[in-house]
Amino acid sequence: MAKFLNTSATNYYLEELIKAAREQLIIISPFLKFNDRIRELLEDKTA
Repeated sequence: MAKFLNTSATNYYLEELIKAAREQLIIISPFLKFNDRIRELLEDKTA
């Protein structure tokens, strides 16, 4: 069953996915606009 998320829930689950990624995380979406927290998490993972 599909789950529809509001902005807060989308940010929460995206953060959790980034934190849990061990080797590789591929995100493909023309609709996402990353906030500063998400950008920081992604930068930490790439460093």
